[in-house]
Amino acid sequence: MTGTEYPVANKKKVYEANFSLRDKAAVLVGCTAREIDNFVERALKEFDVSREQLSVIHFLDAADTDRMTVNELRETLIDDSPNVSRILNKMVEKGLVRKERQTDDQRVVYVSLTEKGRKLHARAHAKITGHNVNLSPKECETLIELLMKI
Repeated sequence: MTGTEYPVANKKKVYEANFSLRDKAAVLVGCTAREIDNFVERALKEFDVSREQLSVIHFLDAADTDRMTVNELRETLIDDSPNVSRILNKMVEKGLVRKERQTDDQRVVYVSLTEKGRKLHARAHAKITGHNVNLSPKECETLIELLMKI
């Protein structure tokens, strides 16, 4: 990440501070998470979607089937937001997803991506993914292993 594109924390000061190793690790993870959040939020403005909407698009595009139920999406999203229905309704208005009720059980609502949603996902994915992680593949593997321990 470069400091010229968006604000970044002064991680060197944290690294050099008189903190315990665990505290340094926790603070640095938090700083990095905020930097990534800032990067993604700025990038998403171009696409007129929220982080939650992009997560929905991502999970729908990556699903094994062409659609997911609202409950499956709710369980899948990192932000276990009770506002999934509201988010989906906004996405329907934007033409990114379509909702369809199951014919034999009207309580079950399926959500699928539209072509517009797939195209937006491809463009957003190209702009956001990996551009703020300057690590080798091996370093990425190590980082993933370490983050899974937290």
